[in-house]
Amino acid sequence: MTLDNIILEAKKGKRNAQNAVIELLWNKVYGYVWGKIKNEEEAEDITIETFTKVFAKLKLYNQDFDFTTWVISIAHNTMIDHIRKSPKLNVSMYDETHLLNILEDQPSPEEYLILKQDNDKLTEAIDKLKEPYQKIIELRFIEDKTYKEIADELNLSLANVKVRLLRAKQLLIDVMKGNI
Repeated sequence: MTLDNIILEAKKGKRNAQNAVIELLWNKVYGYVWGKIKNEEEAEDITIETFTKVFAKLKLYNQDFDFTTWVISIAHNTMIDHIRKSPKLNVSMYDETHLLNILEDQPSPEEYLILKQDNDKLTEAIDKLKEPYQKIIELRFIEDKTYKEIADELNLSLANVKVRLLRAKQLLIDVMKGNI
């Protein structure tokens, strides 16, 4: 099966095709992100978030352009957004045109209240997920466990943890939007 066929199947929402896209491009996306931020856990999070966005925007992909380049550009933008939102990252990176210094300030009292309200909504949304997806979200984002620790705890392969976490995040987004 060619990459173009895999992309067409993934556009239809076929899980096997989506898994194939992840398998084909995981190392390239992760390597790109890790090369910029040099933080394994953050790079894994950004890579998963990238694939979530890729599948959400897949219908917008124009086949006149290279798919890998399109995915890497999504990874780049996702990485920048992630760095801006993460107070523990202070990263400078060169992106071929200029040096980006991205620092995160402490939230204002208003922003703090908004974040708290968002956290309450997020907790409610997580509670609406089915058990395996609740568990993997909690292990990764609440207990801050590594993918390896999650794989060991749930008796899953590392690839299965990544795919399940990707699906859980997609479902969580749907719940938060009221689609489920």
